[in-house]
Amino acid sequence: MRIQIGKSRSPDCATAAREAGQEALRGADAPTFALVLCTDQYDAVSLAAAVREELGAIPWAGCCAAGVFAGTELLLQGLVITLFLGDDFRVGVGMGGPVSERPRAAGRAAVAEAVSQLPPKPPGHRRALFVLPDAVSGNSTEVVRGAQQEAGAGILWAGGGAGNNLRFVKTAQFSQGQAYQDQVVVIAMDARQPLGIGIQHGWSPYGPPSQVTKARGATAIELDYESAFEVYRRTAASRGDALDARSFARFAMTHPLGIPQANGEFVIRDPLSADADGSVRCIAEIPDGSLIRVMEGSRSDLLGAAAGAAAQAREATPGALGGAVVFDCVSRYLILGEGVRDELSRFQDALGEGVPVVGCLTLGEVGAMGGGVPQFHNKTAVVVALPG
Repeated sequence: MRIQIGKSRSPDCATAAREAGQEALRGADAPTFALVLCTDQYDAVSLAAAVREELGAIPWAGCCAAGVFAGTELLLQGLVITLFLGDDFRVGVGMGGPVSERPRAAGRAAVAEAVSQLPPKPPGHRRALFVLPDAVSGNSTEVVRGAQQEAGAGILWAGGGAGNNLRFVKTAQFSQGQAYQDQVVVIAMDARQPLGIGIQHGWSPYGPPSQVTKARGATAIELDYESAFEVYRRTAASRGDALDARSFARFAMTHPLGIPQANGEFVIRDPLSADADGSVRCIAEIPDGSLIRVMEGSRSDLLGAAAGAAAQAREATPGALGGAVVFDCVSRYLILGEGVRDELSRFQDALGEGVPVVGCLTLGEVGAMGGGVPQFHNKTAVVVALPG
């Protein structure tokens, strides 16, 4: 398996599709599949039509995101088309929705459709699922639960939420050559050689554990039977950090919430706002009754986690690599700023010079820490290493 990448910064749909498509197709021998990632400034329907014209009969799928990248080059407006080449893997694509109404059923339906397009899995082949939910309109945590229920055990998981937490504009998912909204797209891949998955975030505990005693969806209402914001504020004060409702969003950007897992890891939740009633609203679901901790992380911690995720993926893939796909949280970009290029360099360096790398800035990430069940994460990097 190997990938070839084409990119364009053009704001015009037809020009972007032509430039990215022609670069990706140059010298390509019988591509099997294309992953299409774009930023959200494009008219999704027009872009899908332009990509269809360029790719012809090649099956493709993907989504829009806050940013896309090829190697160490970040495009905050642009299109990246990645061709998958080789005869040692098979790909199926499925879609389910609307995720705003039936997120768990959407996840199950998308996996079922994607897997139904694959031939019977030969002995020794490994299956990986890329899950790309609309993270703006629905409960992506429930989408991932449904996908896991349908897929069963022994699956490698990756993916990320389509969306942009800078503006919360409508986002797009691409399947069967068309653009959709309020859906989840699943790409199923069976490969002869194992794909490697790495997932790390770089956040560590800042405050003591508290119990979520009242929550509603992505909103923590009470921690330890008190206002969630008051507990958060008191935790900050105990470390010498003064905090009020107006400064909450800025402080929370580098002090997210972490849900401890049995293996010692933390699933991160990205706080968005402290509401007037003292509740704390987050990007993704806060489980009622769970333990939760305020976390912290420095720039060097985030960069180290990027290198660690890529190294973890590389080590799980024997032999030469044919490429890599990265799902990196947009909020990491908001923290790192121009330093995000250092993060992209960390991915590249750990994977190896000359390895083609493609990815996007996602609104939440899909992955399984420590080989467990897949979950929906925030502020996390997920790296997929493809066997060469």
